[in-house]
Amino acid sequence: MTTKWARVLEIVCDKYFTANTSIEWILVGSAGSVLQGCEMEPGDIDIYVRDANGVAQFAELLKEYALPTKCESRQSHEWFSSVEEPVFSETFPFGFAWSKARFKIDGFEVEVVHISDSAGIPDNQTGDGIWEGGQYIWELAKQVKVGEYSIPTVPLEIQLESNLRRKRQDRADAILKKLKNDGFDAELLGKSLSKQHLSKFYESVK
Repeated sequence: MTTKWARVLEIVCDKYFTANTSIEWILVGSAGSVLQGCEMEPGDIDIYVRDANGVAQFAELLKEYALPTKCESRQSHEWFSSVEEPVFSETFPFGFAWSKARFKIDGFEVEVVHISDSAGIPDNQTGDGIWEGGQYIWELAKQVKVGEYSIPTVPLEIQLESNLRRKRQDRADAILKKLKNDGFDAELLGKSLSKQHLSKFYESVK
């Protein structure tokens, strides 16, 4: 891996694995797709942590990249961690709530997120499909190599459902291509995709 995002991910891994800490975290989004063989270009690096205090712990690990003064913007897509305010928390009117730390490392954005309230986003293994930010990703994580490290990421079967829901057809197509060409876990796919998406998937591979 020689691209900027890959180098930045290795920096994050270096910080984590050389620290005396234990955080349950998982790589999500397009970087995880690429590390599993998909053809796409990540726009940032997205990490989820299982426990709320994991955001603050990651912020401490990456504090050298924090802003020296508090970020003036209160818009989550513009906000960055600072020494004064390493973590940003937000609750939306419909109930969705999260906390995050966000950095720019060598010009590339890294976001660490904990979701405390999903506001009822469908997430089950029996028809609605598994959500990439939900409860099942931790036990179903797939290990991928980042330089000398092995880290957990969300399997492509689950990522496919999330991208179809979000109507990210470009990313869904890249994942579909990889699964069709190189094979997939049929049992996991059956749990990961909604009934509607599962039916369309098997129609497309006939």
